Amino acid sequence: MYRCRMRSAIRVTIPAMTMIHLRLIYQGGPPVHWTGGPADFGLQDKANGLLPGYADADGTVFDFTADCKTGKNGRPALHGRFAHGPAADRFVYLSWRNADGAYAQRFKVPLAPITASQIETAARSGVRLTARLIIHEQRATSTGANIGGTRPVDWM
Repeated sequence: MYRCRMRSAIRVTIPAMTMIHLRLIYQGGPPVHWTGGPADFGLQDKANGLLPGYADADGTVFDFTADCKTGKNGRPALHGRFAHGPAADRFVYLSWRNADGAYAQRFKVPLAPITASQIETAARSGVRLTARLIIHEQRATSTGANIGGTRPVDWM
């Protein structure tokens, strides 16, 4: 067992490796400049594959799992097929690929805000931690490049 130290004095015990279920809901449209189709939009894994989502009344839904252990900084570190970046600053990519295979746009959705308490509760109850990414209007630069970047969300 590892202990994750929270910012307050509360300590939450998490098993050495705990799997949690996550759900990202995307509400928005495709990039301004994109030549791909439905199979070219999804949650990007480490092998550059795209996990397609499914449509429901709330938007496009992506269900995935991640493993958690305590990182060197005492905070949860998420690992798995979709977790990108350094351990202290993990994120998932929501990606659109053009017909030629090049990425048209990628949003980084941070996983680092997920707390040890949320992980313990999700692991114990089997409930998915869910975040909603709402993009009201896609934008592009004056040179025609789609604007991606990090898009903070609240995991609940």
